[in-house]
Amino acid sequence: MPSIEDPGLSELKQKLSEEEESYAQLLAQLDVIAQAQLPYELDSEIPSQLGKLNASWEIDPSKSAAPKKDVSPLRGLKGLLRRIVRRLLEPELAPLQDALARQQAFNSFTVQFLNRYMDAAHRHALRLREFSSVLVRYAQRIDRLADAKDRLYAQLGNTRSDLLLDGMDKRIESISLGLRRAQDRLDSMMSSVDLARSELRSLQNAMEPPLPRRRKRTAPPAPPPSPFEQREYVAFEQRFRGASEEIRERLIGYVKHFDGSAPIVELGCGRGEFLELLRDAGLEGRGVDGNAEMVNVCRERGLTVEEGDLLSYLSGLDEESVGGIFAAQVVEHLPPAILREALTASYRALRKGGRIVLETVNTKSVLALIESFYRDLTHQKPLHPETLDFLLRSCGFREVLIEYRNPVSERSKLLSVTSDDPSTRTLNDNFRKLNALLFGDQDYAAIATK
Repeated sequence: MPSIEDPGLSELKQKLSEEEESYAQLLAQLDVIAQAQLPYELDSEIPSQLGKLNASWEIDPSKSAAPKKDVSPLRGLKGLLRRIVRRLLEPELAPLQDALARQQAFNSFTVQFLNRYMDAAHRHALRLREFSSVLVRYAQRIDRLADAKDRLYAQLGNTRSDLLLDGMDKRIESISLGLRRAQDRLDSMMSSVDLARSELRSLQNAMEPPLPRRRKRTAPPAPPPSPFEQREYVAFEQRFRGASEEIRERLIGYVKHFDGSAPIVELGCGRGEFLELLRDAGLEGRGVDGNAEMVNVCRERGLTVEEGDLLSYLSGLDEESVGGIFAAQVVEHLPPAILREALTASYRALRKGGRIVLETVNTKSVLALIESFYRDLTHQKPLHPETLDFLLRSCGFREVLIEYRNPVSERSKLLSVTSDDPSTRTLNDNFRKLNALLFGDQDYAAIATK
């Protein structure tokens, strides 16, 4: 499926950007050329020259020069003749001399005006020709810009359609997951109904007259011997489960479930990491563990821990005497019969509203089974989340919540394939399903309320 950053789309975007830049430059040139000045605006002297030209063309007879009186003394016959000729011709020649002077001035102004006007007109014509040329290129650029936009929008339309289809596929997958969860919830509710029917029958039987003799309660089977010596198992946990700081980091999220629920009992407390977290949070906590070495480690850290069997410890607690019970990576060590007894004893010891939190290996993850469950020889039986949910409800607990934890790093999972091939989507869907099966969260916790 093409992405927004594929080379074809990037090339179209670059082309559109270049066309828009050229379009903007031509538009700016048109704006400048469209402001071309007229000849009178190009040369401020043209109106002045025109005024002078008009003034020199006007001839006023009243302004004709009057004949000058001859005041020169008479000097012989030559002087007399000159005065006679002047008196006869000067009245006729004076207007002609004045008109000739004006004609000369008019001709001079006309030449200057025409020269200036023609120069301004020539420059204006050049601007018009430049405007015409830019206008033609502008029109051509509009077509190229529109074509570039059409191609880009067509490519974007195809890309967005692919993204929309991919989003719809993810939405459908999310809805399918929601339906599966709803089905799981319905199955759990049906289990609760069956359990309620069983309890109702038990109450009906209890209302019947008691039998003459009560059968002696048989003790639960003893746990099988451990394949490890106690010191060996401490080293085994240190190597394969992790250092104390790492375990504290994993368990810190459980503390919030026990706010205001002291005292809290931890079953199989190990090295005491969770008890330390409770102490840091100001909550009273105590633990029990069958490994003497583990108990010594806890006591060295100032924690209240007893050595012993967790079932015996729970049976010795007063009814409704504790606010919470916690066990991390413990229930998978118990045979089914002892596990059932331990859950029943936990329900009896908890106060109303108290919580029990049980963390164990997620059997729905193949990696968790291989790397965690089957590595420890003391593990008895893997517990499916729905199985533990059912056991808790059958012992009377309500509001059972399954919380998945410790996800596998994305680098360890199968990688999706990027390609335009239509079959790629199906291949990636299969990869997601395989990742969920092979590399699901490594642990889960069952959180139940009394």
